[in-house]
Amino acid sequence: MFFALIVIVPMIALGAVLFALTARTETGKADAAVRTAARTALGVHREQVDAARPALRRVAADPRLQSAIVRERFGAAERRMLQLVRGDVVSIELWSARGRQLARAGSEAAVAWRGSELLRRGGSSSAVVTVSVTRPAALALRISGLTELEVAVFRGERQLASTLPDDAGFQPPPPGASEDVDVGGRKYRGRLLRFDLAGPPEDIVVLRPAAPFADHVADNRLLIAGFLTLFVLLAVASASFVSRALTGQIATLLAAARRLSRGDFRQPVPIEGNDEFAELGREFNDMSDQLETKIEEVERKRQELEETIRRVGDALATGLDRHGLVALAVRQAVDACDADVGRALPLARGVFAPSEVGAIAGELERAIEAAERHVFLVRPDVGAELLGALEGDERAERTRRAVSAHANGAHALAIGLRSLVDGPEYLGAISIARRGKPFTREEEELLEYLAGQAVVSIENASLHETVERQAVTDELTGLANIRAFTSVLDRELERSRRFDAPLGLVMLDIDDFKLVNDTYGHQQGDEVLAQVAGVLRDLSRDLDTPARYGGEEMAVVLPQTDVDGAEMLAERIREAVEALRVPRVGGGVLGVTASFGVASVPFNALDRESLIAAADGALYRAKRGGKNRVERALTLVPEPSSRPR
Repeated sequence: MFFALIVIVPMIALGAVLFALTARTETGKADAAVRTAARTALGVHREQVDAARPALRRVAADPRLQSAIVRERFGAAERRMLQLVRGDVVSIELWSARGRQLARAGSEAAVAWRGSELLRRGGSSSAVVTVSVTRPAALALRISGLTELEVAVFRGERQLASTLPDDAGFQPPPPGASEDVDVGGRKYRGRLLRFDLAGPPEDIVVLRPAAPFADHVADNRLLIAGFLTLFVLLAVASASFVSRALTGQIATLLAAARRLSRGDFRQPVPIEGNDEFAELGREFNDMSDQLETKIEEVERKRQELEETIRRVGDALATGLDRHGLVALAVRQAVDACDADVGRALPLARGVFAPSEVGAIAGELERAIEAAERHVFLVRPDVGAELLGALEGDERAERTRRAVSAHANGAHALAIGLRSLVDGPEYLGAISIARRGKPFTREEEELLEYLAGQAVVSIENASLHETVERQAVTDELTGLANIRAFTSVLDRELERSRRFDAPLGLVMLDIDDFKLVNDTYGHQQGDEVLAQVAGVLRDLSRDLDTPARYGGEEMAVVLPQTDVDGAEMLAERIREAVEALRVPRVGGGVLGVTASFGVASVPFNALDRESLIAAADGALYRAKRGGKNRVERALTLVPEPSSRPR
């Protein structure tokens, strides 16, 4: 019965589970192959869409086509589109902003469309021109060649191309997970990829024949059944032999274990044979010989512990994570001084995070609080009059020592973390406590050493953070400098492309700033820059990045903001700047205005250079248009422009 419970029943259950998992595993393999093919199809489709970009730019930049669209002469636009369908251009379509087809030229069977929005006069409405350089049959053959699966291409309800042998039509599966598909009586495992473009959606279906993985399921089930049968037969044959061999040897080892538990190491365990039980007996005998060695090793380790802690202290002095290093110092102090609990408390805001080791409560908490009070008053062995009479260096040395306190059998040590660069200011305190015996002078010195290294670590980290902050901040305005602006803009452009989200950019230039410098001096000009920078900081969101672009020019990077949102923010900033009254150096106040240019990705640009050029061009138009105004970019990819400072 025991053998059946631990061997037969589990193996039968395992067999049932394996039969079920085999089918799922093979289906999973088929789905994995289909998913891999779907990713390949997605990449090929994206590659073909990207391949249409040069053709789209040529078509969208055609002046005759733009003129016809602006005048809403869609017949003339269609005739021009027919002339543009040549070379690599397979088809061109023109759609309204509401998804209505206005004109078409070229093949009706075209896929991998790339679209661009063309603004009409005044920016009040728009039309979308889309271009394809890919035929569905070529797309299907390329994907099939890369994946070795069957591929069908649909647009709306219409099948455009297929690599199936009999070219049979079929009902594609819905978008989402892989499903079984029946094509002319033959089973496939298929997955549909949908690309929502202007007009009917484009669908790519990848299909894997169902027969291969069905055969694998049958073969694997036969193999599992044979393996389980052989295993059960071998288990039955060996069970009786094993049971007889175990009983006697286990009894011998059990008696030896009981002797060892009583501390009797003199009588060795009898060893017979060379099997695992004999090896276990040898290990029992070796155990008694090693116990005395282990005791001596523990004593030696205790002596090495202090040196190890000092090395940890040296590591603390070189680190830059002040929060983690202070917490490490508390843990090491608790371990090195054999304490029960410990904690670090900050006095200065933001210097480091509070940290605790162990449950601090009851008499341990009272003892720690008493020791911490002594740290910031006077030591129990130094009177207030004596402490006041000490010279500066001697007094600093006294206040860097650990102080002790006790409460109801609990003993505590505390030491202040005294700044090395800010005079007598205390950064916080480290405290440890334990029940039972008081702390020795050696333990006090070890805590003092760890506290000193923690202070060095905190101040090294603070210095590093200050230098790092200065490297990306403009000293005069407190805004991000040009290097930080470029880094943030590149990062947000990558995020915009990855998540298909807009990215806005506002660029502004203070009007007549040279006149301010020439008339009132550079000190007055610096004050104007600082005041305008303050407006940018106040009106920007937390995720926005205001920056000084150069001279009197500033910019704001606006994640998840289209050109309309960027224009609204620019108008608010313009009004706030116009309302500024900057104090003059010689008395009185000075009014300031600024001109703004706005652009966004993907509406006005595709990369960093074109986005800056688009906003810069809009700013140039604002300057030429009378200053103290906001202009937005109009073209898809603006040409770089220069303007007078």
